[in-house]
Amino acid sequence: MSSQALNLVVVCLDTFRYDLATHQAPWPVALPNIDRLRQQSTVFTNAFGEGLPTIPMRRAYFTGERSFPWRFSFDTKGSWPTGRGWHKIPPEQPTLAEVLLARGYQTGLIADTYHLFKPTGNFTRGFLAYEAVRGYESDNFRPGKLSPKEMARYVADPDPSRYPVLTQYLLNTRGRRSESDWSTAQVFSKASDWVLAASHSEPFFLWVDSFAPHEPWDPPRPYLRPFGMDAETEEMEAIYPVGYTDRDLSAQAIERTRVLYLAYLSFVDRWLGHLLDTLDRTGLARETVVMLVNDHGTELMDHGQFSKAPHRLYTHNTQMIWMIRHPDGQATSSAALVQSHDLYPTALSLLGVDHAPVAGEDVWPLRQAEPGTGRDHVIIGWGSHASVRTLQWNYIVNFENPDKDPELFDLHRDPGESQNLVEKRPEVAQDMRARLEAIIGPLPATLADTVKPSDAPVRDYFQSKIDQTKRDAGFV
Repeated sequence: MSSQALNLVVVCLDTFRYDLATHQAPWPVALPNIDRLRQQSTVFTNAFGEGLPTIPMRRAYFTGERSFPWRFSFDTKGSWPTGRGWHKIPPEQPTLAEVLLARGYQTGLIADTYHLFKPTGNFTRGFLAYEAVRGYESDNFRPGKLSPKEMARYVADPDPSRYPVLTQYLLNTRGRRSESDWSTAQVFSKASDWVLAASHSEPFFLWVDSFAPHEPWDPPRPYLRPFGMDAETEEMEAIYPVGYTDRDLSAQAIERTRVLYLAYLSFVDRWLGHLLDTLDRTGLARETVVMLVNDHGTELMDHGQFSKAPHRLYTHNTQMIWMIRHPDGQATSSAALVQSHDLYPTALSLLGVDHAPVAGEDVWPLRQAEPGTGRDHVIIGWGSHASVRTLQWNYIVNFENPDKDPELFDLHRDPGESQNLVEKRPEVAQDMRARLEAIIGPLPATLADTVKPSDAPVRDYFQSKIDQTKRDAGFV
C-alpha cells in the first residue's frame, strides 16, 4: 500500500435533520463544527436514504447494496426490533471494512448505536477493532427498578411498565455527573483516541456512529440555556416523545420538547468538534477523507407530531446529510439525486480501491452537478410504505394496500408537504406508482421477506417482569 494512501473517517449521526444541519429549518441552532466541515466539503443537497430506518440504512452504507425492496428472511430470533429489513448483512455481500482491511487498512468501529453489535447482525465484519459504548435507549445494559416518582418527570402516567424503552434508558443513565458521562461524549472521545493510535500505522478507516440525537432527547441541561430555556424545570419533560401529537402536549411542553432536540444537536456538534480538532491538530486532516452522514431525520410537529414513522416519508424524515471533505477538494455542492448505497462505491473510489460492481454508484463525479443530473428519481422504503421522489414530486404509498391514503406533494410549490394532490394530479401519481412497480411488481405487492417475532420464552420472561413491576408499584 502506498504511503500516500488516504485515510477515511465516516461519522454517522442518528436522527439528525438535514435542514437543521444546513440552517434551512425555521428553528435556529448553533452548530459551529458542522458549519466548518460543511464549508470545507462537497455537500449533496438531494441525498436520501433508500431503506429506513437504522439497520437498513447502515447495511446500505456498509455494502453498497439496496436494502429495499425487502427480500431476505434471515432468522432474527432473540433480536429486537424485528421490523422489515432489520436483519444481518448477507454473507455474500462484502462490507466496506472488509474491502479496506484486505487492502492493508486498519479498520475501526466506535459506536453507541447498540443495534450494530447484536449477534445476529454481522455489522462488525471487517473491523479490526471495534468498541461498543453501552447504555443508549433500550440497550439491555443495567438492571434495576424505577419508582413512579422517578418516571413522573418524563411521562404523564408514571407507570414504568408502559414505557419499557424509557425505563431501560433511565436505568442505564443513572449516576451521570458531567457531560463526559453521556455516551455521545464517550463515542467521540474514544474515536479521537483511536485515530491517534491508528495514525502510527496508516492508512486507516474509522466508522464513528453516534446514536444521538435519537430519542430520548436528553442533552446535558446547560445546553438549553442558549435557547432561552431554564436548565431545570418542575414541569414534565417529554424526552421520549415518540408518537406524541399536538393533542398530547401543551404549547409550552411542545416548545420545550423541541428545544430538547435542538439542544441535543448542539451537544452532538460540540463533541464532533472534538474529533475534528484531533484531525486538525495532528495534521491528519491533510491525509484523511471525512464524511458526515445521518440515517434519517425526525418530525418536530411539522405535521402535528414528534418523531418519525413508516407512513410519514416526508423530506424532514428521509433526507440524508452527506458531506465529503477531501484533502484536495474544494467546497462545493451537488443537486444530483443520490442515496445511501452510493456511499460504499464513492468512498472506495476516493481511496483508489477497486471493488466488484454494486447497486450504488460513485457520485463524486457529480459533485458540481446541476439539478436533473444523474438519477431522475429515487425510491425509499420503510416497513410497508414506499416513497417515490423526483426533484418536483414526492409520492407516498402503502405498497401492500395502495388505495389506503396515498399522498402526492408538489415540492416546488409545497416544500412543507402539506397539500395532498393525489386526487388533483392522478396522472402524476400513476407515473410515480409505475416507477415503484418497476422494481417491486404490480401493486398491491407482496415482498419475499419474513418478519419473525422474538421467541415466546424471552417474551414471556419480560412480560413477567412488567407484571411484577406493576404489582410492586401498586398499579395492580
